[in-house]
Amino acid sequence: MSWTQRLEKVAEGHFVLPKTKTMRVDAHLFLSDKLLWGEGPELPGLEEGVFDQVVNAASFPGVTRVAVTPDCHLGYGVPIGTVVETEGILLPTAAGYDIGCGMVQLKTTLTAEDVADKAKRRQWIDEVTKRIAVGVGASRVQKQRRIDGRTFAEVVRHGAKALGRNASTTERDFIPVEDDRVDIPERAYEKRDQLGSLGGGNHFTEMQVDEDGRVWVMLHTGSRGFGWNIAKHYFVEGAAALGLSKRSEDSIWLDAASRLGREYWNLHNMAANFAVANRLIIGEAVCAALEEVFGGTADIYYEISHNLIQKEGGRFVARKGATRAFPSGHPALRRTPWEKTGHPILIPGSMETGSAILFAEQGAEQSIYSVNHGAGRRLSRGEARRVLDQAETDRRMTEAGILLNTRTTPLDESGPCYKNLDDVLETVEMAGLAKVARRLKPIACIKGAD
Repeated sequence: MSWTQRLEKVAEGHFVLPKTKTMRVDAHLFLSDKLLWGEGPELPGLEEGVFDQVVNAASFPGVTRVAVTPDCHLGYGVPIGTVVETEGILLPTAAGYDIGCGMVQLKTTLTAEDVADKAKRRQWIDEVTKRIAVGVGASRVQKQRRIDGRTFAEVVRHGAKALGRNASTTERDFIPVEDDRVDIPERAYEKRDQLGSLGGGNHFTEMQVDEDGRVWVMLHTGSRGFGWNIAKHYFVEGAAALGLSKRSEDSIWLDAASRLGREYWNLHNMAANFAVANRLIIGEAVCAALEEVFGGTADIYYEISHNLIQKEGGRFVARKGATRAFPSGHPALRRTPWEKTGHPILIPGSMETGSAILFAEQGAEQSIYSVNHGAGRRLSRGEARRVLDQAETDRRMTEAGILLNTRTTPLDESGPCYKNLDDVLETVEMAGLAKVARRLKPIACIKGAD
């Protein structure tokens, strides 16, 4: 029997894959019929290989629940767009390489009319790129805030708190580091100067306009080479401890009480704190550039991660390409500004199709209080470069009035590389997980072209 035949539709936008093969628990897939089955070559359904990765996610020791979000697609080990709850077990593969990767949304005092001049938007792009480094491997101590050794030590221990921020604007001040005497892998420590840099791939800084004509800025980046090298170190060490080959990221799990588990947890938390601080430092640079070019100001509306393990309700919840979604009244939001509304959920689509801000519904409990982290890739980077036409892609961006810091549009980050964000958001609402509050249209985008 194929995996598609095993699926049970329990509600619109909600399927269950009952335990099969090595699965310890059922898996809940939040997909519309359209996203699951597809609609012709222009809208293919879920990749066949996702099934094996869902089975893998539900087969780890200690697993108690598994949920798959509407933007899911093939990753390594588990699909990107997966949430795994475990008891006493840490899953590096379900946090991924870019530990703590996530979003910041800045709310500005500007209107669409204020930023209508393309020349001034171009100047803003230039001013931001003077202040932060972009691209794979890029490092620069950002001009607005010098990062010395003492500041770095505070950042990896206290995240946003080290920069004077609190949980009114961030998902959390910091994740506690229970033992800061743990040795940071040398390759990770060497990347400490990437604090305040954007990186490459799908990371970006983007100016956006909502339906009411208000200007926002969305940032997407993570823990850079610092977190990547921590993850890599424990994929190798974890494989050795389990007697696996060095390329066995798919199968690695760590007992949270073991020496290796404690080390990973503390370093994972340092990387998460680094990622939050990195986003906030970039946010400061963006605010300075906005004020210099347009005379407007901006404040951090919210910051949130989507590649992270957190303790929730006494268990570990690993979200890989998935965003936390706590609704109004959730105990974790008590005495915060979001207690009565739920916290904002920041969902990037693509630099052509825009992004969204959502708020969770009570039904989010069924998806382990999680939703998607984006639209989800449809084309691999290599395939995008092979099949997409550069001139046509550049023409679409020009006609849409979207400015870039790159000479040509990065094909592997263009609109056709991603699923239709409207289809994904429709599924989230259909399943009762969250409601869309705002749609955001891009008008200027800074990418770290690879």
